Amino acid sequence: MHNDNIGAVHLTVLSAMPGRLRLQLEKPIEGEAIFLSIPGLQSCRYNPRIQTMLCCYDKAVISESDLLVRIGALYARLQQTAVLHVKHSEEEGFSMAPSGYLALGCIVLDGMMTLAGSTLTRYTRWLSAGATLTAVVEHAYQELHTRGSFDPEVMSVVYLINAIGKPNGFQASLLAWIVTFSRHLLPRGPREQVYLVRNGEHTTTLTPVVGNEDGSAFAGSIFRRSVEVLAHKG
Repeated sequence: MHNDNIGAVHLTVLSAMPGRLRLQLEKPIEGEAIFLSIPGLQSCRYNPRIQTMLCCYDKAVISESDLLVRIGALYARLQQTAVLHVKHSEEEGFSMAPSGYLALGCIVLDGMMTLAGSTLTRYTRWLSAGATLTAVVEHAYQELHTRGSFDPEVMSVVYLINAIGKPNGFQASLLAWIVTFSRHLLPRGPREQVYLVRNGEHTTTLTPVVGNEDGSAFAGSIFRRSVEVLAHKG
């Protein structure tokens, strides 16, 4: 069994699309050949000048999360480190298409007309519902294209469709917009997962850790189940 070095290395996800993953390595490696042993990984190109690695994979064979764990295990084994940090900098905290802003404007206009008791609400109600429906569908399409799936909150569109032409049309449009877009208005830092690394003779075990505590606090925050992946000796 190998002795793990004291310290940590970082692996950053720069971009992630279905079938394609681009990573930033904190420390250099000799080459990408070792990663090609991962099932489902079709190609891997390492740029030693900027220490990035572009990986293309078959999403029908391996998922993005599984691929990332396997790459992380091999990378940690090469570096003989005790701790691995995986950061997802590709996840944006603020991302809303112009149609989202347009829908919000239409909803506000409809609300103002409703409060004023204007007869124009018969038009603004349809306008706000149509704009919100378009924005939610576009948002779902963008997430599906980028991540391969969309968040369940876009299903609020079903409630919106059922409310079209009914007295609660304004509330339905407002609710659908809030449920779909509100979380995108709050900027957030990149999500980061810390793993404890245990290198065996032929395997590397990554144990997920809750939070970013230092070594003295690791023991109390380790998940009971570890993610064990096969890593060939370098």
